[in-house]
Amino acid sequence: MVDPVVYSFPFINMLMVGFTVPWSSLSNPVYAVEGWSVKDACMILHEEIVHLFFSAFFHEDGMERSHVVHVKTSDFKEYTEPLFCWRGKEKGWIGMCSPNISVIDGAYYLTYNSWGDKKDQPNQLFMARSTDMVSWKKYPLAHEITKNERAIDAALVKDSAGRYILFYKRNQEPVVAWTRNLHSGPWTSLSKVSGGLIWFENSQLIEIDGKWHLLCKTRMNGASMGSMIIEDPSSESCRLEEWTRFIDFRMLDIPLESFNTKSHANAPFLVDWRNRDGYFYLLYAGSTEGNTHAGRGDNKLGLARSPNLVSWEVPPGS
Repeated sequence: MVDPVVYSFPFINMLMVGFTVPWSSLSNPVYAVEGWSVKDACMILHEEIVHLFFSAFFHEDGMERSHVVHVKTSDFKEYTEPLFCWRGKEKGWIGMCSPNISVIDGAYYLTYNSWGDKKDQPNQLFMARSTDMVSWKKYPLAHEITKNERAIDAALVKDSAGRYILFYKRNQEPVVAWTRNLHSGPWTSLSKVSGGLIWFENSQLIEIDGKWHLLCKTRMNGASMGSMIIEDPSSESCRLEEWTRFIDFRMLDIPLESFNTKSHANAPFLVDWRNRDGYFYLLYAGSTEGNTHAGRGDNKLGLARSPNLVSWEVPPGS
């Protein structure tokens, strides 16, 4: 048996006042909608309210389609009605899918992609920008390097050198690109990510205590995370090539429950809320079958937490 990676993080001795997860009163799944398959979720705090974004698969206009949906909650028990439900119909797309949220230059950027493999129109990447989580302005994302190929599952961050770094999936390979200007480019492609990844979906880039980590879905619908190789840890900005080098990919040991017997930790998204209650939280999708909803199954959203990214627990009411 391979020993688990032990992550070493500094002790946080002062917790913030504000939102905390009411863990003792929760049970999985924390979010589900009758008739929907809900997956590819991400979340972020804004004004002490949790905002969730996810793919919602349901039947519309004669076929199964994917939609990017936004809801919010203060307790993971009661949720608003969808604040938006994007399908891309006005632009001729079959659907929209795979949202990922990040904060860049003081604004919220939601990346997502078209869905449905439309003939002669490969799926492309998009982003939407907001400063208040109410009004969103939509933009194409890196179309100059993806317009002739299928590109999905985007993750976007800004590094310490002021470069915008984009991860996305081309076939099953992780592709990295970068630019100095997020809206006008030009975008430059780097080599694919190293580290032994043989299956790559729904990536997330998260900086933990000054070090970048890459989280993604594995072929078995679990969650795997690796860390960046830094040749010069004392450097204020890493070299571009280091964005393609991640090591120590290990599965996150998320408990199996009755709602996720088929796909147990699909499309994971991690938040670091240790400064609130001492825990990391993982949002993920789970299903009990893989036949309905165009093969996606009956996905619902679950929540797990960990103090160290090694030991994980699910809500006690599960």
